Amino acid sequence: MFKQPSIFGQIAAALMCLMLPFGALVHAEESTNTETASKDTSADEAAGELEVVVTGKRIKEDPFIADRSITVVGKKELAESSPRTTPEALWDAPGVFIQQTNNGGGSPILRGMIGPQVLIMVDGIRLNNSTYRTGPVQYLNMIDPYSIDRMEVLRGPGSVLYGSDAMGGVIQVFPISPKDFRATDGAGLTGRLAYRYEAANNGNTIHGNFSTGTGGLSMVAGVTYKHINNLVAGGDVGEQPYSGYENTSAVGGLKYRFSEGFTSGWTVKVGYLFNRIDDAGRTDKLWDKHSLQVYDNDDHLVYGKAHMIFRPIDTKADLSLSYQDFFEGKDAHTVGDDYKAILKTTRDEVSANTIGIDLALQTSLLNERMMISYGAMWYRDWVYADRQSKPAGAIWYEANDKAYPDGSTYDTYGLFLMLQGDPLLIGEHTLRLTAGYRMHGMHGFAPETGDLPEVDFGDIGHVFHAGMQYTYARMATVAFTFSQGFRAPNLQEAIMLGDTGKYFHIPNNDLTPETNDTLELLGRIHIWRVTASWSGYVSFLHNLIKRVPTTYNGQEVVAGKDVYYNVNGKEGLMLGTEASLKVDIGWGLSASGHITYTWGEEDISDGDNLPLTRVPPLFGTIKLRYDIPTAYPVKGFIEAYVRAAAKQDRLSPEDISDARIPEGGTPAWWTLNVRIGATLYDHLRLSMTIENMLDEEYKYHASGVYSPGFNAIISAEALF
Repeated sequence: MFKQPSIFGQIAAALMCLMLPFGALVHAEESTNTETASKDTSADEAAGELEVVVTGKRIKEDPFIADRSITVVGKKELAESSPRTTPEALWDAPGVFIQQTNNGGGSPILRGMIGPQVLIMVDGIRLNNSTYRTGPVQYLNMIDPYSIDRMEVLRGPGSVLYGSDAMGGVIQVFPISPKDFRATDGAGLTGRLAYRYEAANNGNTIHGNFSTGTGGLSMVAGVTYKHINNLVAGGDVGEQPYSGYENTSAVGGLKYRFSEGFTSGWTVKVGYLFNRIDDAGRTDKLWDKHSLQVYDNDDHLVYGKAHMIFRPIDTKADLSLSYQDFFEGKDAHTVGDDYKAILKTTRDEVSANTIGIDLALQTSLLNERMMISYGAMWYRDWVYADRQSKPAGAIWYEANDKAYPDGSTYDTYGLFLMLQGDPLLIGEHTLRLTAGYRMHGMHGFAPETGDLPEVDFGDIGHVFHAGMQYTYARMATVAFTFSQGFRAPNLQEAIMLGDTGKYFHIPNNDLTPETNDTLELLGRIHIWRVTASWSGYVSFLHNLIKRVPTTYNGQEVVAGKDVYYNVNGKEGLMLGTEASLKVDIGWGLSASGHITYTWGEEDISDGDNLPLTRVPPLFGTIKLRYDIPTAYPVKGFIEAYVRAAAKQDRLSPEDISDARIPEGGTPAWWTLNVRIGATLYDHLRLSMTIENMLDEEYKYHASGVYSPGFNAIISAEALF
């Protein structure tokens, strides 16, 4: 898929093929559809009665008729579940499995892909940077759930639209936004005060935000503080040491909407997100290796966006400029036999400063029967690192083998084109075709330092997407898609030198991108009171980046850790199925559930296959809910739900050696949970959740921390 010969000829042929269906459009009758959210509305106005998503195609669409597997976690779900972290907000999202190495983290697994194989975005801005570690990462928790208006999860490759890292999918977070005050509106003020208490970790969360504006100008600002103590797990596990942490975050935004002249409907806004996590412990190597890691993370993201509408040519444009200041500090402690006394500490600090520019345009043709999305992006990281060590009772001294040479840089850039057309419209029957292409490039550089030579590597790649879809009204959707994804090797994989907590890593600048080709069939139906969806996919994996043993200065073990480096592996296969069902029983009662199965293996040699690492087991959720009829003065609900996962004993060699996975695999588990909530006069919202009512001992597969035991969560919010 990368470095293909005669690529310009392939592109020309592909574009000609894409245009052929539109040369023979069949228009049986004029469309009678009413105006959709794709008309001249801002992103904030789109969420009316009809829910819309933008992550699947970078255009607004009804998720029921989307040709991709998309999950929305909206404002209502976030308010009712009151999650401690953003990863926990996805616990009940179909197809999303959350691995937690520590209590201060949470790494989503989408279709077997994890860490930098899943792209995290904030309001269209890439959050991933070139220092993300291979495997599970905690960085989704660098977004405060109280700062989120909604989340969209695209399951399956999204590289044509978003570039590198979107192999397993895309998680896009949309921060809270100020009310859209028009020029004719007077001044206004709204706000939210919230408190959350969780018994299992004696954790307290306080949040406040306000929004105000006048005359087309509006703003929002908010702050959250969390103090989380050690987590008490179920069964005989009890309190888990070093699982507490502190978290401070802030969100802000300014927006102006133009209301007159050529720029009527244009919006410009500036957004800011800050998050800091202190003293988040990781203990999966504590008991057998006497190694304790403690993380500090700090992230600032500031960005500006302009949404422009060019009505004469039926085109919209979104231009984004961003700057991100990412910091991670890790204290690797060697502890004594009491697991408390610190014998030696090595502190690694990594800073990545990223600037980015992203331009996306949409042009509508043929009375909206054809939509063209196209654009370009460029991001650059400047990376700095430091390493110091300190034996017990001594002073800090500078180490020579820091993770990255100062002045390391990493560029990622690309151009994309996506076409969507409806060649057949007969009544409420629609045949829709989509196709897309991206040229994407990357370049990494690290100056010569110590024993390491200069590292200079790069690549240009090409990925494609194609789809065919049939829709009948809003009752049935069937779609078949072919999507390609890729992940270019980042600085962490190519040049990092040092202790990662699990092993000692050395550089390899000969890495090439890992890629996947995915075929997916999905269907959705909505008949009377029943809504159901199903998808099945097969993904062919190529050049997977994997760790293998090696030596450093002739040694297989350095500082008590085995020496590894990254190489490109051989082929792999991932396949799975996802299904969900919701039934509106009536009288305020509803039942729903979802289930996900994933299977993966890697071809390591001729005729010899091994399971891929960290593949989730069969898992899902079922729920029974009662909503108090809105005629009553108090709005409320009560729901009982079961979360469950099967045993995962299909393990790779890396899984078998992973201290986070019990011998013989992760046991099956299920938990019984109840949640009740009420809203009084639209200004006071109260909720209580009882999790793991049977106090089961369990954890998500490949997690380094056990999940809460019997747990009560109380949340209160005042809205004004």
